[in-house]
Amino acid sequence: MIFATEQMPDYLLYKERKLILSTGWGHPSPLQTYFQQNDLKYPFQIWSTANYRGHVATWEIENNKFILHEIKVRNEIVNPSRYDIKSKSDTIIKDGGIWADWFTGVLSCSMEKGSDSYFFYIRNGVVVENQIITEKDYKKIQNISEKDTANHELMRKYSMLILNQNYISYYFRLSSEDQIFYNGVNGRFVSKQGYSPILGLFKNDHTQWLYNWENFEKTGAPCCKWVVNNDKVYLTEIGLNTGTSFFEVSKSNVPLMELFTDATENNQIYADWLTGVYIIQYGEEKEDPLLTGFKEFKIDSIAYIRIIGGLITEKYTVSKDYMKNGIPNDADEGLKKILGELDEL
Repeated sequence: MIFATEQMPDYLLYKERKLILSTGWGHPSPLQTYFQQNDLKYPFQIWSTANYRGHVATWEIENNKFILHEIKVRNEIVNPSRYDIKSKSDTIIKDGGIWADWFTGVLSCSMEKGSDSYFFYIRNGVVVENQIITEKDYKKIQNISEKDTANHELMRKYSMLILNQNYISYYFRLSSEDQIFYNGVNGRFVSKQGYSPILGLFKNDHTQWLYNWENFEKTGAPCCKWVVNNDKVYLTEIGLNTGTSFFEVSKSNVPLMELFTDATENNQIYADWLTGVYIIQYGEEKEDPLLTGFKEFKIDSIAYIRIIGGLITEKYTVSKDYMKNGIPNDADEGLKKILGELDEL
């Protein structure tokens, strides 16, 4: 069994209550999503093993709006403006709060004392659904049956729990394990955001991904397969990864024609939406000597590539330790430029 250090929570002010907002391995802090979705370099450093995200944020729900009030970094409380955090609409709330209209996701909260759970579904910074689920509710849901479908209140609570689990699972599995076959070798294909490159088709907006947490029938983080022919990148398989186990991943596939209505070429799609800097990691999965059954991908070398309209125009392959002491002075100028673009995140 793997034990992960419990993470320090964020806080949510709601109806004169100070709720503990879960920010563990599955639940990213809403502030983390701000930097991810805007392709901005993450400004916070790891605080401790109990706070990998490097901050504690205080939020508020007021008039159904989700508001960022303050950020604590170690022992210092700072205004969000220090990190140039803005709402999409540049809306400033009283006392310097910022409307978090960039955030769409599930907030899972609790009181410091008490067993009730508070769930809020936020879409573009607005609360669209909220539920308080008691111990009694949980017991009913554990034994839910077809006859309970007429109990609309209970079914709404049940749906919120499914939505929350889908959301946790999605972010837990989001980091890319895409495979790419290039020049006779398999590697892992990663966008500079660290996600599957297929999300670039949706402008890296997870709310536009058809199989996100809102899809109760078919949900999962994308995990795809690709092939390169004559420096052109083709998508050959769309996979969905779900589950929160460290030891195994639940996998399913999506037919290419389900996402791409145009005819496929030899059961593959030319990925002409790919433009920018990407990474191919070469290596192999190896079992952890201390954790039987737990495998980890060990990188041997890395290829930094530039793609324009699905065509690879530059490629630089280096050892895994190439950047150990920063960018070498004798690095190719093209590689320096690519590494500089990656360093912006």
